[in-house]
Amino acid sequence: SPEPEMEDVHAHLVGGIPKIEVELYKGILQKFNLGMEMLFKEKDEKYLKFNDEIEEKSKIKEIIENSEEVRNTISNYTERLNEWWTEVKSEIEGFYGNNNLWNFRKSAIKRLKEKFESLDLLDEFKIAGIFVNWWEELKYDFKTIVSAGWSKNLIDDESIEDKFFSKELEDIEGLESKAAEVEGELNELFEEVEEWDEEEQGNKTANKVISYLRDTIKDLEIVNNESARKEIINMKQLMDKADKKYKEVSKVKKILKNMKEELEGITKKVQKTKEEIKIKKGKVDFKRDSLTEEETKKLLLEKFYELISKQLEKYLNGEKRELIKIFENLWDKYTVSPKSLNAERDEKVKKMDEFLKGLGYYE
Repeated sequence: SPEPEMEDVHAHLVGGIPKIEVELYKGILQKFNLGMEMLFKEKDEKYLKFNDEIEEKSKIKEIIENSEEVRNTISNYTERLNEWWTEVKSEIEGFYGNNNLWNFRKSAIKRLKEKFESLDLLDEFKIAGIFVNWWEELKYDFKTIVSAGWSKNLIDDESIEDKFFSKELEDIEGLESKAAEVEGELNELFEEVEEWDEEEQGNKTANKVISYLRDTIKDLEIVNNESARKEIINMKQLMDKADKKYKEVSKVKKILKNMKEELEGITKKVQKTKEEIKIKKGKVDFKRDSLTEEETKKLLLEKFYELISKQLEKYLNGEKRELIKIFENLWDKYTVSPKSLNAERDEKVKKMDEFLKGLGYYE
């Protein structure tokens, strides 16, 4: 079990962060080359308080993440990763026909530890975690390269889309935003239909709402008085707006579907086996087929590097979150004290008394 968290009754009651408690986290700050002065200033000989610029808890995260020291620490890890990648990249390029994956694994993880350990932030187990996660994700790709060479089938659709079809992806994203916007406008129109029983009628959809409005109009036409005629006009206007918005969103979605199919191809599910099979190739498939061996190798190496870079980023972000969490906890524990709450209350009572005196309720 972890040691019980330190508590300072005096600090809880009157405010201030105990120096002795902050000292416990000095080593964690030093891992990022940060000093206490970035967050704290002196309150008295036993206590600190947060700097004046830290007016709310969210500011702690902002200061830590934007500090030059944290950016430099992350940059140092990226530089060391690039050094390591330069070394192992040439070995990966020589995989085909050379079944030495186990030796590569042992050598590569050893060199990654050597590159990172002197930076102090990540311990050897976390460094090993970065490599092992990367290896587990790619080991079958590596085995394929060893036995069959730089296969185009190892390149996922997303990599090809990002590399060669950025304009198409941008257009698709724009249409998705447009569809969401028009659907939002359509849902706002649905809100104007107030007499709707979800248990009986289900969720509101364009077809259901338009059908409901049409039936209601027929009922009101039978009544045929001034109030009913006004309601009919309003409902017809609403029905017309909803119909136009529904047609607009349907048109956008149809264009979007065609664009995605043109890019990704058409995949359908086989009923008996429930497996998905591609029945029509898209631009991505044709691009994959046209790739040269050199282009294939380049894309795969970019993928391999990006994956270990993301693993490193995940672990570094975890360290940052842990650091931020520590000092946000100190904020929660000691920043708002009963003394400060009482002072705030007394100030508000004083102002209220002044208002009441001005209004003549008090002498």
